[in-house]
Amino acid sequence: MSARDSNRKRATAKDPEDEVETTMSPSSRGRGRASDDAADGRSTRAQQRRAQRRAAILAAARRVFSQKGYHEASIGDIIDEAQIARGTFYLYFNSKREIFAELRDAFLELIRGSVRRISLDPSDGAPLQQMRANFRRVMTVVLEHEQLAAIMLRDPMSFDADTRVEVEQFFDQIITLVERAIEVGHALGMARECDRHTIAVAALGALREILRRMIDARQHTAGGDTGAGSAQHERADSSAGPPETADAFPEIEQLVDELLAFFARGVFT
Repeated sequence: MSARDSNRKRATAKDPEDEVETTMSPSSRGRGRASDDAADGRSTRAQQRRAQRRAAILAAARRVFSQKGYHEASIGDIIDEAQIARGTFYLYFNSKREIFAELRDAFLELIRGSVRRISLDPSDGAPLQQMRANFRRVMTVVLEHEQLAAIMLRDPMSFDADTRVEVEQFFDQIITLVERAIEVGHALGMARECDRHTIAVAALGALREILRRMIDARQHTAGGDTGAGSAQHERADSSAGPPETADAFPEIEQLVDELLAFFARGVFT
């Protein structure tokens, strides 16, 4: 069966829980407009329930992936976390990879949505301040969506081969966003002539590691990350001493200023 046929079949399949209202509906038809309005109302409510159920499954998957890591998590774990039947899961998603891909794409859209194009309009503020605002929004999005960020920032070797490729494609798209920002900065006279790709990769690598450590530290401090994903990092970092705590990092405003100064001017004067 092709992917298109599979998606069509899933789109037309009915969730058993949605059958309740259907079987309770009036058997009589042709009662005029009132009957049509009632049917439309039932259809709307069924669609709302399906959307809510789908969102609940995604939320459950996000928690499971964050706690266990992608490799260790199973569809059964997601089903248990969502408290649904196995058949219900497959009405919405075909596989663990598919639900992970949707979470990944949602995270990328959040990052994209937090980045604004640098404007030359004086009313929008100085370009450097606009860059700072972009940094702050990205940092805020990552920390506000800690579970999604933890999934994406953890050791890529915890993914299977195909998913690892997809995660790297995600970061390639982030690198492209950084390259474009550098290009704009150069056009505005704010950035020197440089190899944009090399600088973008270096910037992403630094930001990725800082954010990963911040999230691990926040979760360790809160005692809220005891899953396999966290254990994997604890084993990897065991030779480096005790795990970091949240107070090892400055507040977000100071952190944004430090990162902006580093990326704009480097370290040495």
